[in-house]
Amino acid sequence: MAATADDIRVRRMRGVFSTESSHYLGFGGTRRKVRQQIFVMAEELETGDFRIQRLNRNFLPSGPIRHIDREELLKKYVPEPSIYMNKVIPIMRRMEETVERGDRHRERCELFSAEFEYQTALGLDENHVRATFGLGLTYLERHEVESAELVFRKLIRLEAAFHVEHKHLFNEFGIQMRKLGMYPQAMKYYARAYHLSKDDEHLIYNMARTLYEKGSSVISRRFLEKALRMKPDFEECRQFLDYLDAQEAKTVGAVIPPPASDAGPPPPPEP
Repeated sequence: MAATADDIRVRRMRGVFSTESSHYLGFGGTRRKVRQQIFVMAEELETGDFRIQRLNRNFLPSGPIRHIDREELLKKYVPEPSIYMNKVIPIMRRMEETVERGDRHRERCELFSAEFEYQTALGLDENHVRATFGLGLTYLERHEVESAELVFRKLIRLEAAFHVEHKHLFNEFGIQMRKLGMYPQAMKYYARAYHLSKDDEHLIYNMARTLYEKGSSVISRRFLEKALRMKPDFEECRQFLDYLDAQEAKTVGAVIPPPASDAGPPPPPEP
């Protein structure tokens, strides 16, 4: 049976390519030119352009991502199918399995085993996003704030951490920081995420929660109203606003401040 146009579009090119880079070492009479072979993973996008990422010493895609067109790829790079089949695919499979083991351990609250698996993964690729998130969440769940802070600083620098495919992870990380009272860190983290994803009403809602718990109810309300404008049927957001309205009405109408036990239920959980 002949392939359809849809089938052809789905079969995008993906593989390893190489190029040569040269630079000079030494000075004067000892100066010499050194050539270095560089391997990259190239993935074809829907547009027909390619996303390329350099392979690290373990043959894993790592570091900054560049976009080039097909003409540049075929002109400057040489296909390396054996490297892709014999090096990259096995190590990527191993990485995936290691991170998944870490995730399973963390879900079962086996936090030291989870840390071991995430650290093993990061030994293969120090910038691996899921492993970095997993390690940070593990520290947060163990209430090891200083260790979590170090991971947080690393995540802030990793632009790939804020890509759409990791949205659930950066939301979970921010929520855990908020629950530990790490409000400045959570807001800085959410602000970084917001810079890259301004149309995410759930992110804005979680920023509102953090601001509320930090004591900034007025600003929290503005964020909630913004999230509700973006999604009018956002029920958790509407409940939170109703809660704030009730609290304000109670404060204005009371002759004597109500006791702490009469503060009402906490805001609804994160969506």
